[in-house]
Amino acid sequence: MYAAVRHGLNKNSMSTSAHSPKLAIVAGGGPLPLAIAKAAEAQGREIFLIGIEGAAAREIENFPHTWIRIGAMGEFLNILKREGCKEIVLIGGIKRPDLGKLGLDMTAIKLLPRVAAWMKAGDDGLLRGLADFLEKDHGFKLRGAHEIADSLLAPEGILTTRMPSKQDEEDIETAARAALAIGALDIGQGAVACRRIVLALEAVEGTDEMLRRVAGLPESIRGGTEKREGVLVKLTKPGQERRLDLPTIGVETVERAALAGLAGIAVEANGALIADIEAVTRAANARGMFVIGLAPSRIESLGH
Repeated sequence: MYAAVRHGLNKNSMSTSAHSPKLAIVAGGGPLPLAIAKAAEAQGREIFLIGIEGAAAREIENFPHTWIRIGAMGEFLNILKREGCKEIVLIGGIKRPDLGKLGLDMTAIKLLPRVAAWMKAGDDGLLRGLADFLEKDHGFKLRGAHEIADSLLAPEGILTTRMPSKQDEEDIETAARAALAIGALDIGQGAVACRRIVLALEAVEGTDEMLRRVAGLPESIRGGTEKREGVLVKLTKPGQERRLDLPTIGVETVERAALAGLAGIAVEANGALIADIEAVTRAANARGMFVIGLAPSRIESLGH
């Protein structure tokens, strides 16, 4: 059913001209901002990182950078213009802020009514609204992480030594249907299923916390280190803005799934990001787990 995937840099990710506009990488948490920065530099692109205080890793300081608090929208726009950035990538996790504790500057305060309206449309509505604000109001071009480094996109096929069993395949389909259902409601992107029973759905807490909840369930209804069972599936939300918030997995995802006793992880091929695919594959192989990229046609068939 699955073809083995060879790791390597996608040649298309190297095709970006060195004459491309200066790129601002707005960095939240996790390893992806650094991966995007390295990929862009390898293409000869001029970059500038803007680290979100309390979220981005200190390693961004290895690149041209500055730090900013999440409520300083006016300062953010001024930085972009001062640095001559024409394109922007928003990448990395940020916890949903408490608007009453942000210390908003005047630009952000003026934006609040629009933010409130965007939030009524859910997370995807908020991201679409922000994209429109940056592009239509201020003339920047928003780019998806996969547009800068398509080598980060999950390939179709099996990445690991272990292959999914028949039970694993059934769990993949159960979790995928659940993920599509909550995605259609703009709730989350992931689900865990074991023995064709949904054990957990991802909401605002994110994938890591969902996997912690699964790890706290009795082993009688999930897998364990002696006998791994169950699958984490992460998919894009139906109709979501793909330049923002693509599903992501990394080594930490594999580690948390392993602690929950799961047999493997399935993500949407060409619709999910893998932070360091070779490290993820090694981590999964070391724990006797599988990682696969699901064909879009298979995912589409499950949504009907």
